[in-house]
Amino acid sequence: MSGTELDVQLTSNRFLEKLAAQRVHLSPSERRVADFVLDHPEQIIRMSIATLAETVGVSQPTVLRFVRALGLQRYPELKLLTGQSIVSGTPYLHSEVAPDDELDTIVTKVFDSSVYVLNSVRQSIDQDALRRVVGILHDARRIDCFGTGAASILAIEAQHKLMRLGIPVVTYGDTHLQRMASATLRPGDVAMCFSHTGEVSDTVKMAQMARHVGATVVAVTRPGTTLADAADVLLAVDAKENTEVYAPMTSRIAHAVLIDVIATALALSFGEPMLARLREVKDSLVDLRLQPHRDEVVNSFRRDRS
Repeated sequence: MSGTELDVQLTSNRFLEKLAAQRVHLSPSERRVADFVLDHPEQIIRMSIATLAETVGVSQPTVLRFVRALGLQRYPELKLLTGQSIVSGTPYLHSEVAPDDELDTIVTKVFDSSVYVLNSVRQSIDQDALRRVVGILHDARRIDCFGTGAASILAIEAQHKLMRLGIPVVTYGDTHLQRMASATLRPGDVAMCFSHTGEVSDTVKMAQMARHVGATVVAVTRPGTTLADAADVLLAVDAKENTEVYAPMTSRIAHAVLIDVIATALALSFGEPMLARLREVKDSLVDLRLQPHRDEVVNSFRRDRS
């Protein structure tokens, strides 16, 4: 972590929200402190720095570094802002689904978590890294998209969005094919690797092989992970969720939106000819949609009005 203070607007009523958005920039040990503050804000206001350090399993100097990374000088400031945030009613919206939750509670938690994570990723995204990825894909000779398990859906989504631009884009459903494909990449090619945890051995090996043969590796994953370390460019998505019980939910949504951002920015980087091509691609699907007979539509409208 650099010594530069994070750009956190420490307004009392949005402190926890800003902390959640900025946790991606913290060191792994500092992130553990941040997670405890976000999950147990009501406990923080009653804990000494020694108690917090012992509870989280870090040293007191680590807690102090965390405090100063937020632009604060002393630990009591952290307690004060956390308390003010609770009083103002600002929630930390990533609440895990519990076994005894009713359906309406599940709906609220899942939707609130998704909205909150999207907003957090939007605030924390590295714009320079994103701009670099768009440039790399713009010049790519070939793009291979890798992901296993739940992340395989993201690899397919990336293929669907990027292939419309006329760039050869491939994804593979079998990990053996993925391994062989990564070995056939060459300089000028790109391997896009998706993983929430960043610790899936197959995806990490694909990234390492692609980089070994000279391809550029773009990882969409959590920072400080093995996959992040294997990448040339990291697009950090640090959605906090329970992957031990439930498959990643909010992170998958954040990854999918990031794919949309990349595809849109990439299309615009090619200029008007690309936009004309995209219109042609969309028009090619028109006859696949069922078109109700005009008279049936008019009659239906009249029946609804009567």
